[in-house]
Amino acid sequence: MLKSGKPIVCSIAAMLMILSTALLMNGSNALAATSGSHPLKDLPVFSSTRNDEWAGAGSPLSLETEPYNGNPALPVDTAETYNGLPSLRLNVTSDGSSGFGWWSVTQADNNWETYSLVPYYANGALEFNIKGAAGGEAFTIGMGDRNYRRDPVQYNTSSIRSSNYVTVTTDWQHVRIPLTDLIPAGSVFDLNQVYLLYFGSANNNAQEFWLNDIKFTSRDQEHSAPFIKVNQLGYSVLAEKYALVSGYADELNAVDGTRFQVKRASDNSVAYNGKLKLVDDYDSQSGERIFEADFSSLLKPDTYYISVAAPGVADSLPFRIGTDVYQPLIVDAARYFYYQRQGIALDAAHAGVYTRGIGHPQDADAPFASGANPRRDVSQGWYDAGDYGKYVNSGAVAVSELAWAYQLFPNEFRDNQLNLPESGNHVPDILDEAKWELDFILKMRDQASGGFYHMVQPTGIAAPDSDATQRLIEDVNGSLTNVRPTDDAASAAAALAEASISFKKFDPTYANTLLTAARRGWDYLVANPNGVAPVPGPYGISDDHADRLWAAAALYRATGDDQFNRYFLDNYQNFASAWDGSRDNPGGVGNMAQTAFLDYLQAGHPDAAARAWFATEFAAWRKPVLARSEHGPWRNTLQDNDYYWGSNGVALNTMHVLAIGTIVLGGHDLRGDVRVGRAVESAMNYILGINPLHRSFVSGEGADSITTIYSTAWSNQGHPGVPKGYLADGPNIYNNPLLSCTTPAKCYLDNDSNWTTNENAIYWNADLVLDATLAAQIP
Repeated sequence: MLKSGKPIVCSIAAMLMILSTALLMNGSNALAATSGSHPLKDLPVFSSTRNDEWAGAGSPLSLETEPYNGNPALPVDTAETYNGLPSLRLNVTSDGSSGFGWWSVTQADNNWETYSLVPYYANGALEFNIKGAAGGEAFTIGMGDRNYRRDPVQYNTSSIRSSNYVTVTTDWQHVRIPLTDLIPAGSVFDLNQVYLLYFGSANNNAQEFWLNDIKFTSRDQEHSAPFIKVNQLGYSVLAEKYALVSGYADELNAVDGTRFQVKRASDNSVAYNGKLKLVDDYDSQSGERIFEADFSSLLKPDTYYISVAAPGVADSLPFRIGTDVYQPLIVDAARYFYYQRQGIALDAAHAGVYTRGIGHPQDADAPFASGANPRRDVSQGWYDAGDYGKYVNSGAVAVSELAWAYQLFPNEFRDNQLNLPESGNHVPDILDEAKWELDFILKMRDQASGGFYHMVQPTGIAAPDSDATQRLIEDVNGSLTNVRPTDDAASAAAALAEASISFKKFDPTYANTLLTAARRGWDYLVANPNGVAPVPGPYGISDDHADRLWAAAALYRATGDDQFNRYFLDNYQNFASAWDGSRDNPGGVGNMAQTAFLDYLQAGHPDAAARAWFATEFAAWRKPVLARSEHGPWRNTLQDNDYYWGSNGVALNTMHVLAIGTIVLGGHDLRGDVRVGRAVESAMNYILGINPLHRSFVSGEGADSITTIYSTAWSNQGHPGVPKGYLADGPNIYNNPLLSCTTPAKCYLDNDSNWTTNENAIYWNADLVLDATLAAQIP
């Protein structure tokens, strides 16, 4: 699931700086929490380690700097410490010439991310310790935000002077500056999208001083979200129906056995009476006490809300009970891909208010990075995520998930369903949409070898129809040129083979084109048994073995050819670790071994011994997964350390592997296995509002759904908001140290400039389509 090396583009003092970032998913512990008080944590701008930074000066002044993450930054002084922490040294010198100089230091979050000071503002402060070399040193302090939906995107507050708060001496002193002084009330400054903290020159003096333990603080407590969490879309008639009632123990005035009622929204009449059941007195993922309100026996379709007989507990948001709760979500989640299309104008007839011109028309005549091959047309395909990159292996994963949704449940998908330009051609719209990406993948082929180039490089931050920067087909790795990574060939071969099965009924010629390209991709893998390393950049997969297995299984399913069967049988037992139930990341880019098994079991004549082996391994994997779904605090299978980038996608991916594995082994629908059906429903409940944040993580789906998404396209397009159906990546404890969360499941920020928690990606939305389709099978 990890997209490493993701480019982040940021501006500092009218400069554009392109920074490379690496997302770390492993090697970090989940946030610690205790069952006592719940104060807002200190947000560490600089403590023992630093976040990103830029420092510079102008004549006649100079500022001592050292390189850090590709930028000039202040030296970290481990000799000048205070309270056991190092300091930042600000050593300003002058060449003595005339004129008024300047110096400036920009302190940012890790990877130049935005963060929120909303809960800190009323009673919070910027705090730091300071010591001067001579005494009397002075400087200014200011802040900047970043909001792509506003003009100007970046707004800087007026600077305040340090001398109003401290007279610097040669001894360490503590300084506390109220946030209301830094950011005046009524300012257009967006407290939910804080970007930069500035220290700058107040005079033309040479001076030296040290700053230590820079942080934002507040004496306030962290507050609970609204207490009653429901699936904001609703529940199928025969589904398990529950709400979770949760909050900090000192705020939630409910106990085991507190009465609740489900009421009709139309007339407030009572449809169900029940009692809360304590689930967890202290949950480490949220820091909260959790109760369950179960109303599964309420079967009558209608719109309802929940009322709890406890002081201070407001009624829930409304929700539906019905037989078609998930059908609108399937449509919205699938229409997401139309909005992600490259190479087409989004017109009002199909996009409503979300129109734009042709995105990156230059892709129709793109050069290779090496210059070794002629320019070619690599238009079409989907923008992968929040950036403008187009990647073969991640696109293949998304296509695969859409293909599985259609092939398992074709009755859920029809022509004229998604209002696409292709609607009305007698092909289900979901296949028309997949074809937009498949055509791009086909264009990334090397005809001579059968291999596939990895990506069309992402570019700048202008709107897609305004970004005229050169985009390249990346084929360079160090001194190597014309690089066609084998993981891309394996992924493409698998997805093309799967898709050929779907198109055979509607367009046999196109299905044959897909299958021929898949076979040629396999030929390339055979010719390169030791693999071809990836080019630098996102989704660079060095170990292609899992995706080779996927390609073999998908091709065997599509063709029945013995060579693919032999490869699978010779290698499948090497992937027993894929069924280690203690881990909660069943698959994704570069790791599609589990899907390989599902494909193989769908083939016409799977080997009986392989099937039996898989049945045993799957049963062992399924047991802890179901246990986490049934007994985990939020019923999402995620463990405390699983809240990393893309955690929502992981929660959904786990469920579709569980469900499809059950289907291909048992040959029955989800109504035949109540536990699996409930697990799928529970994952959707979590995504759609039954989570500690009380948020639906899908734009436009529910009364408290997310309102923004990290998207270079939509953030710079000038539209008010984003289309319905965009899934955010979800809580993330690893990549943004200035998020004001103390527990894993709350490390989330809904804004348009934070990729760590609020980015979209094509394979996550494909997960959403597939899981919503699975949930829709329960009437």
